[in-house]
Amino acid sequence: MLLAIDIGNSAIKFGIYDATGLLDRFSVATWRDYEPEELFFDRLRFVAQKFVRVDHVIAASVVPEVNATLTRATRELFKVTPIFVDERTDFGFTIKYSPPSHVGADRLVTAFSAVQKYKAPVIICSFGTATVVDAVNSKLEYIGGIIAPGLGIMAEGLHSKTSLLPKVTIARAEGLIGQTTYDAVLSGVYNGTVALAEGLISRVKEEMIKQDPARPKVIATGGFSRVLAPDLPSVDAFEDDMVLEGLRLLAERSLP
Repeated sequence: MLLAIDIGNSAIKFGIYDATGLLDRFSVATWRDYEPEELFFDRLRFVAQKFVRVDHVIAASVVPEVNATLTRATRELFKVTPIFVDERTDFGFTIKYSPPSHVGADRLVTAFSAVQKYKAPVIICSFGTATVVDAVNSKLEYIGGIIAPGLGIMAEGLHSKTSLLPKVTIARAEGLIGQTTYDAVLSGVYNGTVALAEGLISRVKEEMIKQDPARPKVIATGGFSRVLAPDLPSVDAFEDDMVLEGLRLLAERSLP
């Protein structure tokens, strides 16, 4: 049995897999009311009680300060040392990034997952804590990407850095021009992200096609992708939990 863990800035996602596929998944806020040690031991005890046997643990982490705690927890509860995916992992593509160690593991795993399902060339848009657009060309080269503030950061920034602007709950804006301050902020966050994403997708496609006429597919993922879906016509497919799925595929390929 495989435990895959996606340790992100906003949430930690857990996926339990056996030979038939996904058995269960759940997530918690990365910090919530927990210290890292409490979080991992609490969550993983639940896994141990429900699924009994975990043979392998594979993780992608962009919060390195919790990695040692996760390692201690999995060793104690499952007698398993986790594999942490990083730039040294064999993804089947070349990492054209300087230095490669500065690419987030989640970005690489998501790109790997997209290439496995949709082939290259491919553009991956992740809408989470940050809005990230990454690309893998037809030569199987991860050529980097673009990182911009996510919807939550935009909303929180407008609220926390001003005296009068309200904090909005992320949702689809009903229209473009807000007739209340709340609606104006929501439109800026939502429609601003739509315009940003559509503009970046168009420009990244154009740049990739200059090098290779093969037209890249565009895949969207991340916690906000389904909220944005109705207004992203450039996206060919929406996928949930691409990091967990990519971790599963990596484990399937490399573990006994």
